[in-house]
Amino acid sequence: MNVGLRDVLACLDDLEGFVCEPYRHEGAGRPPRNPMGILKALIVKRFRNIPSDRQLYRRLWSDSELRELCDMEEHEKPYHPSQLTRFRQRIGPERLERIMEAIVGKLRDAGVVKGEIVACDATFIKAYSKRDPKDDSRGYSDPDARVGRAEKS
Repeated sequence: MNVGLRDVLACLDDLEGFVCEPYRHEGAGRPPRNPMGILKALIVKRFRNIPSDRQLYRRLWSDSELRELCDMEEHEKPYHPSQLTRFRQRIGPERLERIMEAIVGKLRDAGVVKGEIVACDATFIKAYSKRDPKDDSRGYSDPDARVGRAEKS
């Protein structure tokens, strides 16, 4: 097993209160799935280069080691892609950034990573933007986006 992945997941234990804070803990309704397990599943997805939430869901059905890493019991269903999406929305970008800073800080203190260079992934992704009703050559949600067809070659 990849020692680095286990080290990263071990760093999450102290963050449980912070990660679970946006979830309600009492009252009517179904209790939420384990937020820490969902966070671990998303980290495992990145470490194992699993390209989509759907493929992670499929792998969680069959891989018992993966289920163990993500704090799932044998009788539990895997985290559905919609649960992963709702987790990202509920946590929000600011809280997620603070979680990542805490993880990197703990890994740096433990000597797992050096932390000398911070890099951003500049991978291009397909993004869709509806047209601005005032100017149909521009995107509505992203005014800098040019909307239209690619030139024919």
